[in-house]
Amino acid sequence: MHARGSVPLLSPSPAVARGERSKPLRVFGTDTGAVRYRRLARPMGTVAMRVPESAPHAVFPLQSPRLFVHEGARQSLERRLSDGSSRPVLLSITDNRHAMISHSQEHGVVRARIHHMFLDAPRRVQDALVRYIREGDHEASNLIGHYIEANSARLAQLSRRGHLVTRGKHHDLLEVFHRLNDKYFDGALHLLVTWGSRGRRTGAKRATIKLGSYSFQDRLIRIHPALDRRWVPRYFIEHVMFHEMLHHAMPATRGTGRRLLHPPEFRERETEFRHHERALAWEKAHLHRLLRA
Repeated sequence: MHARGSVPLLSPSPAVARGERSKPLRVFGTDTGAVRYRRLARPMGTVAMRVPESAPHAVFPLQSPRLFVHEGARQSLERRLSDGSSRPVLLSITDNRHAMISHSQEHGVVRARIHHMFLDAPRRVQDALVRYIREGDHEASNLIGHYIEANSARLAQLSRRGHLVTRGKHHDLLEVFHRLNDKYFDGALHLLVTWGSRGRRTGAKRATIKLGSYSFQDRLIRIHPALDRRWVPRYFIEHVMFHEMLHHAMPATRGTGRRLLHPPEFRERETEFRHHERALAWEKAHLHRLLRA
């Protein structure tokens, strides 16, 4: 005996996308106990990330699954759905941009496939999810529809990351990342790292150089390839990497109507890097070489 739940297609009106049953997406999860990191980090906007095919297995094992999900968050939502239902619920998390929610009943078990945006949804949205799956509540469907529309930026899009390159001619970014992650973040950060592109040079000396950047949506750190030089010390690359890792651990805040990328607590945390002052001095002395690199 099978029963299926469905919701209206996502449209300009508040609604929820409907999908077909399919084989559950394989998910790899982790739930680290990094107390220090949890104390420092503000709540994250997502507990799932997309993993490109070129992601190194040293960061994401099991042949780089498409979706990396915080297993603790998945289990928490699964328990909430089971507690609100008269039947046990088996939950699979998806990255499908067309089928946000689908569920079916088979042999007394509810099998639900739900988009990862609901893992860190507010409690009222998750409660609405329970009501919708349990009884097809129309008011709950409208609330969920509003939430999907507000989070449309988290729907899967074609990746623009391109190929990830972690090993340079002189420095290995993956080694740098793992060392800093273990030493300063208790191994709690799950990020991608890559050397950036060199871009086009016109022959003229550049006036500025952005040594590192962090994409919150992709959880991707890019390091400028000008740093992949024999004469650039390892501790300076670590300094740049540590700065970008902090942007993940301490997201931007709002203050007096503008975003604060480097609030006082960020600058204070930055000084915990062992070679902080040494790296600043090296940058000041060698900036002219970096601009020519």
